[in-house]
Amino acid sequence: MRAFLETAFGPRELQTVDEAFQNWLDANRIPKSSPEAELAAAIIITLFREGHDTQAALETAMFKHRGLSDLAG
Repeated sequence: MRAFLETAFGPRELQTVDEAFQNWLDANRIPKSSPEAELAAAIIITLFREGHDTQAALETAMFKHRGLSDLAG
């Protein structure tokens, strides 16, 4: 739990999360200003903090995440 709370977000980490988030928005045609996008962003940050800290690992975890699938409709 400690590692989860102490995850640091530098430029590289922010870029990884942002690219994964943007790819998800584009693939699902969801506007960045929507409530669905806000929930997706929180999920994606949590997945990153849980240790999915590369682009490939994060996107794989996102694909498997039921909440993101439900948001995508």
